[in-house]
Amino acid sequence: MNACQKSTVSCFACCGIANLQTDAGMSSILQERTQEFHALHMDENLFRGYRLQREEKESKIPRHNPEIYVCPFLGYIEPGRPGCLIHPARTGKADSQNYSFYGASICLNYDCRAKEAEESLDAASEGSAQSQTYSAEPGSMPSNNAAMKHARAGSNDARAPVYSDFLEATLPDQYHRLICDSALYSLLETIPGFPASVCRDAQKSKLLGRLLSLRLKERASRRITSFERLMVRAYDAAAAASELFPSSREEALQQILELKTL
Repeated sequence: MNACQKSTVSCFACCGIANLQTDAGMSSILQERTQEFHALHMDENLFRGYRLQREEKESKIPRHNPEIYVCPFLGYIEPGRPGCLIHPARTGKADSQNYSFYGASICLNYDCRAKEAEESLDAASEGSAQSQTYSAEPGSMPSNNAAMKHARAGSNDARAPVYSDFLEATLPDQYHRLICDSALYSLLETIPGFPASVCRDAQKSKLLGRLLSLRLKERASRRITSFERLMVRAYDAAAAASELFPSSREEALQQILELKTL
């Protein structure tokens, strides 16, 4: 599991659907795509035609940003869980996302800021697990994978909580709007020790929850994609608050400053 697909929620910001301005709602579009795609019975010869047909059909829907592509291969991979309909995990082929506009290399390797940070944490945790395994018997290599898996599991159990865990537990219905908000995440990273320093502290967790609620009230956050970054220096809390919380600047700034000083 990673920030894209958690145990109970998923993020699909890089697929661009938040860029659509539609009264029909995201769920109805995803359901329609899913039904049409399932009718292909995973016949790759039909993937390109499906994509062109859906692109044409959805071209009439206004965009918030005409430069952001909306991928029609985003649908429901299981009830209530959006995801890539042609992901290798579904097709069994590593390059199946080449039928999409961006192609497999971009689709599989692009990371938002939160996912980048989470994967760095996982890499550090895995490195710690390897060190523990090798040091169990000086000068020797592990005899099988069981020892490695055990060490890695122990390291992960002690791992500092990540932002995606917090969002999944506290704001699951809005997970897809918050995890991809790279501008907001860049600001949160200026909090000393974030995310562990916040997620393990009851008072800070409440402050973070309030700050996130303020962000969700901003109209601009409804169309956020993972491609957007903070245009001001994140350590300038006042400037960041003005950009991210235009309708509640002072309240948001107060929450930010408290989180940085507690």
